[in-house]
Amino acid sequence: MQEVRLTLKKRAFPSQGRVRLNIAHLPELGIHEGEHVDLINEATKKSVTTSVIADTMVREGQVRVSEEDLKTLGLNDDDEVLVRKSLHLQEKLSKAAAEANTSISKGVGKLGNAAKKTADEVKSGAAKTADTVKKETKKASVSIGKAATKTVKKVKKTVKKATGTGDDL
Repeated sequence: MQEVRLTLKKRAFPSQGRVRLNIAHLPELGIHEGEHVDLINEATKKSVTTSVIADTMVREGQVRVSEEDLKTLGLNDDDEVLVRKSLHLQEKLSKAAAEANTSISKGVGKLGNAAKKTADEVKSGAAKTADTVKKETKKASVSIGKAATKTVKKVKKTVKKATGTGDDL
């Protein structure tokens, strides 16, 4: 992408959305007068899209910018700014869509990994729970069996006492 770093100079006359730069910079940027450039504050990623006015009176290495655009960028007179040829709207949308697609794909991948991890944890927990239930059921079954055996013995004994027999039980 064609770009150049220039020093900002505040314009004497208000002209928000328009910049003046030396005609020598137009070929570097691959633009013609009247086309658009993006002024980019690299530290904050803030940018402003402006129309270019070619001016031989502006020093090479400088770009004349309105006070409003300076404020929008969060920069001051004599700060450096990245000047880049603006993409057409369709190119900007395509680029934004591609970046969004990449971001979404990464998010889906992370979500898939998290879901798999959670499913594995649930499966492991279910297996442990099933094993615990099996052991406790076995313990309960043995305990109930012992209690039933004791109860049968008591009943036999009571019947034998009451009837004098009990061998037929």
